[in-house]
Amino acid sequence: MPRRDRAFVFGTLAPAIIVLVFIFIYPLGRSISYSFTNYNLINRTNEFVGVANYGQLFHDPDFYTALVNTLALGICPVIGGFVIGFAQALVLNEIKWGRGILRGLALLPWVVPQIVVAYLFRFIYNPSVGVSNVLLRDLGVIHQFQPWLAHPSTAPTAVVLAYIWNEAPFFMLMLLAGLQGIPTDVIEASVVDGATWLQRMRYIIIPSLRRIIGISTILMVIWNFNIIWPLTEGGPVNWTLTFSVWVYRQAFQDFDLGYAATIGVLWLLLLMLVTAIYIRIISGRETAV
Repeated sequence: MPRRDRAFVFGTLAPAIIVLVFIFIYPLGRSISYSFTNYNLINRTNEFVGVANYGQLFHDPDFYTALVNTLALGICPVIGGFVIGFAQALVLNEIKWGRGILRGLALLPWVVPQIVVAYLFRFIYNPSVGVSNVLLRDLGVIHQFQPWLAHPSTAPTAVVLAYIWNEAPFFMLMLLAGLQGIPTDVIEASVVDGATWLQRMRYIIIPSLRRIIGISTILMVIWNFNIIWPLTEGGPVNWTLTFSVWVYRQAFQDFDLGYAATIGVLWLLLLMLVTAIYIRIISGRETAV
């Protein structure tokens, strides 16, 4: 490659490389290095302790609580959001008039910033004037207002419903784009051959959307933990404690940056593991098909 071309390529890639280094690689490296120290802003310590933080982590009862809650609050909203979003996409794909307007309206919950979604649902679940309590009482489902976010039996479900409301439009948008990319002649040929709706769904639509389903679900699992802190702060009694909330508590409440970095590194490794397994499963199914 001529020197002029190499200079052009480097000049074009340099801004992206600089951003990648300072926004991702450098913070990741510092976090990994902190995980091997007892860096604490209160005690003003910053000594190398090796893998002591990791050993402490696996003996911490909060670790297993956060692990179970992270899996539950990461998987359940994705499943619920996918089902609702898929149903919306199927309906919008059949509508010919006003599809753009309806799609825009359906996207509104996803456009709303997640911090706004969290405070919106805090108002909806408010034990004194919340819309959910008023509506359910008027319908006769409950006889007195309930503290949905303050009770261990209802707080996880309340968080999941908030996530589903916010995430379903994303699945709708992605799956609708995939549905519109399926050739109409394939669908028409299956109808002529006498295929039922379920058969078309199983043998044509789902296989055609498998890659989109895989990408969208992985993205939602990764993005799925921004509402919990402003909504419940991990309570009540750690019933909604996840790794992301636990990292925030350790870093910005206890100021134990070394232990917080350890939790963050482990959380990153778990995300990478789940993503790799999921991609392997999706790729294996595509090869089989």
